[in-house]
Amino acid sequence: MNALKIAIRRWGIVMFAAGLGATVFAATQISYWIVAANTPEKHAPVGLVSLAMDIYSYYSFIWQAADGHWLFNNAMTSEPCDRIFFNLQWLLLGKCMAWFEWTPQFTFTLWRFAGAISLVVAFAVLSIQVLPQTSQRIVALLMCAFGGGFGWFIALLGDLGVVDTSDTMGLKNPAMDLITAVHPFGQILKNPHYSLPHGTFLLFACAFIQGERTRKMRWYAIAAILAVIQGLFRPYDVISISALIPIYIVTEFVRNRSLAAKTTMNRALPLVASLPLLAYFYYIFSIHDVFKWWAIQGKQLPTPATWHTLSLGLAGLLFLYRLSLCKKRPFTDPADRFLIALATTLLALYHANHISDAFSFSPQIAIPLLAPLILVGLSALPYIRERYFNNRHKMWFAVLCAFVVINSLSSPLYVVWSARIGQDTPRNYARQTDLDAMNWLKKNARESDVILSNDVIGGRISFSHGGRVALGHWALTPHVKKLKKQFARFAAGEFSPRKAKRFIDEIGPRYIYVANIPREKRPIYLRRNRDLRRVYFNQDVAIYELSPRLALAR
Repeated sequence: MNALKIAIRRWGIVMFAAGLGATVFAATQISYWIVAANTPEKHAPVGLVSLAMDIYSYYSFIWQAADGHWLFNNAMTSEPCDRIFFNLQWLLLGKCMAWFEWTPQFTFTLWRFAGAISLVVAFAVLSIQVLPQTSQRIVALLMCAFGGGFGWFIALLGDLGVVDTSDTMGLKNPAMDLITAVHPFGQILKNPHYSLPHGTFLLFACAFIQGERTRKMRWYAIAAILAVIQGLFRPYDVISISALIPIYIVTEFVRNRSLAAKTTMNRALPLVASLPLLAYFYYIFSIHDVFKWWAIQGKQLPTPATWHTLSLGLAGLLFLYRLSLCKKRPFTDPADRFLIALATTLLALYHANHISDAFSFSPQIAIPLLAPLILVGLSALPYIRERYFNNRHKMWFAVLCAFVVINSLSSPLYVVWSARIGQDTPRNYARQTDLDAMNWLKKNARESDVILSNDVIGGRISFSHGGRVALGHWALTPHVKKLKKQFARFAAGEFSPRKAKRFIDEIGPRYIYVANIPREKRPIYLRRNRDLRRVYFNQDVAIYELSPRLALAR
């Protein structure tokens, strides 16, 4: 009977988590409605709020999967690129788009919903495994679903003129938890490529912890399988897992002063499974002639440790408080020790770019950071209740409610700030004339045809139908800064006919997408070049076709 009650409680927590995930999705959808409601005249909303160029780049791969491919090339460059890249998440999305005839916008919305449910439900499963009390699990879920940092307080200081939160954006904003996806709430709002893999990462942690508790090899094997799936979903997490497992093995060796061969081999299974992926992704992003530009140009500046610490909010403070109790209440449960190792690893990797440019990607590492902070920190609740609120149940309940509310204050602001920034971002809207032109390209351009335009239009083409573009993303397109300057001068008519021809020959496009202007004002190389003909135009857009013979000659 007790087992039945326990099972019912656990399923109740899971169902509660599913409801929370749906609620968070609905709350974050407000930002999208606000951005759509403020669409400029003669424009249409793209269906995004933030990170438009990154999301466009995802679709350059998703469309390849929809077109029947299982391996991907870089379609955001005119440079020849073999099909060598594999991403399971984008493959599944592309296949679903093709099978069910979803639009890119509907796919993105459904992807966000799946990310919300995946993240919160997986966190619920981990909380059931780690936290013994139902009240702890509910507080943990509320912190996960709606939590934020101290950005709300910093925003108040900004309004008073004490702190500047307007001119510094992204990872250098003092209220960074109102700008970046530090917390699960922000990940669900901004980018399902964060939230969905976050959920699978937490399932990996569940399996490994179960292996630590039972010492049964099958759980380590399941953890290894999930580690591989995680790496195929999001390559950054291969680095995290490859660093985490050795760190955990070493800390357990130091703690126990022994290294049992069988246990160590079992613990190493996820590492062994991840190493081939680590080597594969190292080749892709460090050696491959085209894909290596993704890493070369995708550098991120170090995050100020002060702002990052404040962005962790009450979860970070409670985590530190629990660590301070380690002498009074040692970490006897391997789950706590594993989660501490995970938090330590992620924090170290996150700030590794302070040490070396080789870790310039490291701010992307810390997507799963809040989960271990919350779960380890909440294990201090029984001690706090026993010491400060013994037999004062109503006061303790009030304190927990206040704690959850204060922890969630940044989330409404996150919705407002995201909407405000989103509606001021031109990339979140498209002129109807551009959409009409892209629809023509969708019907006429072949998969191998290169389309030359500026980077924003190139990214939007990748989102709308997955065409191959010469210029499309600030990291994926090789030599992107040089190409942006060259195309701007080309489109403005600043190139001489000789330089324009040389530029076109280097790119080898089939189509050139430029502003439609009266014939007498067009650059001479568009007016007199017999190898170019205008094949589409409307009041804003002109599309020129280069002779197929010349386009393919390159």
